[in-house]
Amino acid sequence: MQFQFENLEELLVMAGHGEYVWTAVLVSLLTMAWLLVKPLQQHQHNLRDIARQHRREQQRQTTNEAP
Repeated sequence: MQFQFENLEELLVMAGHGEYVWTAVLVSLLTMAWLLVKPLQQHQHNLRDIARQHRREQQRQTTNEAP
C-alpha cells in the first residue's frame, strides 16, 4: 500500500493546503456533533414540558373535584 504522505508533518501541512482542509474537517465535525446533540436536547426539553403540563392538569382536576 502506498501512502500519500511520508510523515505526519506532511499530512498536517498538505502542501500548504492543510490549514484549509483541517478547518473544513473541524467545521464539518462540529456541525455533525451539533446535529446529533441539539435534537437530543430538544427531546429532553419537550419531555420536561409534557411532564409539567401533565402535573398542572392533574392539579387542576384535583382542585375541581374538591367539595
